[in-house]
Amino acid sequence: MNERLEMTRGDTLKFKFQRKTENEEVIKEKVDKMYFTIKRNQETKKALIQKTSDHNITYDEVTGYYHVVIEPEDTDNLSYGKYYFDVEITKNDIVKTIILGTLQINKEVTFSCNKEVQND
Repeated sequence: MNERLEMTRGDTLKFKFQRKTENEEVIKEKVDKMYFTIKRNQETKKALIQKTSDHNITYDEVTGYYHVVIEPEDTDNLSYGKYYFDVEITKNDIVKTIILGTLQINKEVTFSCNKEVQND
C-alpha cells in the first residue's frame, strides 16, 4: 500500500489504517511488533521519527485499526519538504513491510517559540 501524508510542521497528525487481505478483508489478529519509521531519504539508516507498537502505536481490537500519532515535537526541528516512511510488522517471526509512503511537511506560521511570547 502506498500512502501520502501531509502536515504542517509542529502540528499533530493522527492517522489510522487496517491490515487487510488481498480480498480487502480486515485482519484483526494483532501483530507481534510494528514499526512506523520516517527518514529524510530511503538510503539513510538514520530514523528521524520512529513509533512502535510497544510505545506509540495503539490497536483497536474491535475495528482492527492501528492508530499512529505524530506529535508537534516530532517535527518541530525538521526542515520543510518530503520525507519517506514505512510500516513494518513482525508476526510469527515473519517480517513484512505493509505500507510505504511519503510525508510532506509544510511551512508553518506559528512556531513553538511564538507560543511563549506575548506581543502587544
